[in-house]
Amino acid sequence: MTLSGKTAIVTGSGRNIGRATALELARRGASVVVNARSNQGEADAVVGEIEALGGKAISALADVGVQAQVDAMVDKALSAFGRVDILINNAGLRAADSITDMTPEQWRSVLAVNLDGPFFCSRAVIPGMIERGWGRIINVSGLNAFKGRADWAHVCASKMGALGLTRALAAELAEHGILVNHIVPGAFDTTPPPGQSDAFAAPAPARAVGIPVGRLGMPEEIATACAFLASDDASFITGQTIHVNGGALAY
Repeated sequence: MTLSGKTAIVTGSGRNIGRATALELARRGASVVVNARSNQGEADAVVGEIEALGGKAISALADVGVQAQVDAMVDKALSAFGRVDILINNAGLRAADSITDMTPEQWRSVLAVNLDGPFFCSRAVIPGMIERGWGRIINVSGLNAFKGRADWAHVCASKMGALGLTRALAAELAEHGILVNHIVPGAFDTTPPPGQSDAFAAPAPARAVGIPVGRLGMPEEIATACAFLASDDASFITGQTIHVNGGALAY
């Protein structure tokens, strides 16, 4: 599953699943744009890891919920590598707010990252993909969007919106050689971002209860799924939702 000669943008790749995905794509030969919202140190550290592997990478700070910042990130990618072939929309914002107390600002802040972000990023890279007749867009969601979770109305709604975006783009872009798919992680062994610890309140053993394989997933297991979908080995897969959850929810 070589990705030699390809360039990938992985949003939210300063840590956890995004970091693992950036590293995996680099191992397979892709040049990688490592994105973080504001933590330059984390993004640069991942760039350093990729360069240590012999790969090529740059960091790009951007809030994916802000179109101007997305456009600047894509421009930086094009200046550095000349193309963007693979887009992994991994950046996500999780917050806990009851529906009765949720303000419009809280609602919009989550939707901006989780739904506007994939839209802005996709729209920015699709013209180049159409021109080359090849592209991969992978949107990363979350299991709670399918199961529902109290106090996560904004999170669940935005992630399901991204699923609808996936299916629409898959139908629209297939004729141009662009494949669009959706990966849904279950419970994973990750470090909570600052200010989002409420989403990870239970300790790891408790979070693994009810998972048939008996453990949390590892970020690398999402990374390899992304690498497969980004490769030519997945050339007949588009518009699909791939659950990676250890059997916690079966479809």
